[in-house]
Amino acid sequence: MSGFNPLERIASADVRRGAQWIALLACAIALAAMLGLIRFPAAPLLGAMIAGIAFGAGGSPLRVPRPAYLLAQGAAGVFIATSMSPAIFVDAVQEWPLLLVLTLATLTVAFSIGWIMNRLTGIPEDVAVYGSLPGMSGAMVIIANERGADARIVALMQYVRLASVIISVALFASFLPDSQVGQLPEREISPLSPILTPALAALALVAARIKALPAAGMLIPMILCAIVEATGWMHLQMPNVLILATFGIIGLEVGLKFTRDVLGHVLRLIPAVVISSLVLIIISAGLGLILMAVTDLDMKTALLAAAPGSIETVALVAIATKANVAAVLAFQTVRMFTVVLLGPFIVDQLMRLPIWHNNAPTRNET
Repeated sequence: MSGFNPLERIASADVRRGAQWIALLACAIALAAMLGLIRFPAAPLLGAMIAGIAFGAGGSPLRVPRPAYLLAQGAAGVFIATSMSPAIFVDAVQEWPLLLVLTLATLTVAFSIGWIMNRLTGIPEDVAVYGSLPGMSGAMVIIANERGADARIVALMQYVRLASVIISVALFASFLPDSQVGQLPEREISPLSPILTPALAALALVAARIKALPAAGMLIPMILCAIVEATGWMHLQMPNVLILATFGIIGLEVGLKFTRDVLGHVLRLIPAVVISSLVLIIISAGLGLILMAVTDLDMKTALLAAAPGSIETVALVAIATKANVAAVLAFQTVRMFTVVLLGPFIVDQLMRLPIWHNNAPTRNET
C-alpha cells in the first residue's frame, strides 16, 4: 500500500478546477449563443454573467485571474474609443453648449435617482450612484469594482436599465420616421489595427499600477485610442474574438461574485431597480423632446441622443433605424466620456454632501 502523496492530491485538485472551468465556459458560451439568436445586445457579457451567477451561487470557488481581468479592462477601453471619429468630434465642438447642458441634465437626473434608491432600499451611496449613471454599463461595473463598491448590485442596476433602454428605444424608434440626414460614411480600417488594438489593450497591465487614476487599466487605453480615432490618424477595429472574450471575462468577473446569500439580497432589489430604470428613461425622453424643440433634429435622433443606454447599443439602434448617427454619437460620446472620466471624482464629491448621511435606512451586509 503506497503512502500519501501530496502531489497526487494537488494534481487531483487541478483536474477538478480545470473541469469546473470547462463547464463554466461551456455554459457561458451556450447562454451567450441563445441570447445572440434573439439579437440581444451584449449577449456575450450577459451570458457569461448569468453563467457566473449560477456557479457562484452554487458555491464554486472559481475566480477570474487578475491579469485576464486587467486585459479585459484595457480591451473594453479600446472598444469604447473606436466609436470616435473626426465627424463626431466636429459635431461635438460645434454644439458643445447644448451637449454640455444635456449631459449635466442627464447626470443630475441619474444622481437624483441614485439618491432615491439609497433612501428607499438602503444600498450604499456609491453603489446607488454608480448603478444609476448612464454611459457604458461595462465601464461602470469596472470602475465600481476598482473603487471597492459592490459591483454585483451595480451590474444588476446597469443591466436591468440596459435591457429596458434597448426595448424602449428600439420599439419607439421603429415607429418614428427616418432621419433625412445621411448615415456616417464607412471608414477604412487601418492595416495596423490587428496589431495596435491588442497592444493598446495590453497597456492595462502597466496602467493599472497608476493608483491615482480610478480604473486606469481601462481609461489609459481608452484615452490613447480616442486620440487616434478623433484626430483621423487611423481607424481601428477590435477583432471580434477579442470583443467576445472581453465581454465574457467582465461578465464572469461580476457573476462569480454572486454567492447564494448575495443573490437572495440582490433579487429583492429588482422591483426598485426596474421602477428607477423606467423613471430615468421617461425623464430622458422628456429631455430628448426638449432637444428636438431647440434644434433641427428629428424626434428619433433627439430621443436616441438623450437615451440613457450604453453608447454601443444606442448606436446600433440608430444605425438600424436610420437615425442621424453622427448627431446621436456626438451626444452619447460626450456623456460617456464625462461619466467614465469624471464619474469617480464626482461620486467622491457627492458622498461628502449631508443629504447622503441623514435618515438613510440601514441594511444588512452580505
